Amino acid sequence: MRILKIDYKTKELKVVPEINDDLWHLERIIEPHDLVSGSTNRKIKPKEEGSKQIRVNLFLTIDVEKIDFRRETGNLRVTGNILEGKPAELIETGASHSIEIELGKELSIKKKELKKFQIERLEKAKKASTQGKVLLVVLDDEQADFALLKEFELERKGMLKSGKTGKMYETEPVRGNYFSDIIKRIEEAKPEKVVVAGPGFAKEKLHKLIDEKKPKGIQFFYGATNSTGITGLQELIKAKGFEKIIQEMQLVKETKIVESIFAELGKGSGLVEYGFEQVKNAVEVGAVKELLVVDTLMLDKRSEVEPLMEKTEQMKGEVHLIDAENDAGKKLESMGGIVAFLRYRLN
Repeated sequence: MRILKIDYKTKELKVVPEINDDLWHLERIIEPHDLVSGSTNRKIKPKEEGSKQIRVNLFLTIDVEKIDFRRETGNLRVTGNILEGKPAELIETGASHSIEIELGKELSIKKKELKKFQIERLEKAKKASTQGKVLLVVLDDEQADFALLKEFELERKGMLKSGKTGKMYETEPVRGNYFSDIIKRIEEAKPEKVVVAGPGFAKEKLHKLIDEKKPKGIQFFYGATNSTGITGLQELIKAKGFEKIIQEMQLVKETKIVESIFAELGKGSGLVEYGFEQVKNAVEVGAVKELLVVDTLMLDKRSEVEPLMEKTEQMKGEVHLIDAENDAGKKLESMGGIVAFLRYRLN
């Protein structure tokens, strides 16, 4: 995300989304009745009789009524009534229209209130877009699994079989180009950092070949997992020491925060509250140190949840908005979608 302007006086943001994750952030920042300005196009019918409709480029400001993000296609659309626009002679004020928010195009958002967690989300998006690609590789002597570590999710990038036919043939050698093919797959992904892990000795063999070939422009790190596949990838991002490798990646942070919540519950310390009413009570008395909210709950019940987020910040607590589609978010959803880590016990 490129941030062009944050004006606290006028409560206006100007940004340029650069990657698909930026659209995910913007969906959570834009609210109903924000004024969003951007370029769009619309079909109009010329005044000349018999003329066909033509599509023209417009610059519009709309009063937002609906925000719709399609993760699978990477499309973010905001819909609302037109307040003003250019060219003025083609604008029908008051009519409903949608602006498709596109990568690389400037967007202005004017809000009734500019909230701290929204600014922090913008700053995280800005930082994430400059961190570079991180590729995870988990392997054994039968298969290698690949995934890009994006800010809010693991993006699977396929799997490579060694050619070994199964554990009943343990003496069967791995075909000679298996490890070379893994390195080729890594180079094709063009990452800046690669984390290699897995059970057994396969990762050591790959490590040795990487040291010999020395792929240019890539930093390699090494860890250990008990599994391959998605289980191994999830195990890797939870592994002790992994956060030191990629400290600022939001997915790792979210996983660690949620794991600490469950660890605290296991201790029976009384420092965790979950469920809306229980968390609301903890927020109102100023006892919340960290508030975790699943993003889908915030979007579905924004008028109820956002006041709790704002009050937590006012009381010097931290707010974490967790993606419902990753492992951490699914665990929080099983607890009602909202959890508070307390400064002190309430009972």
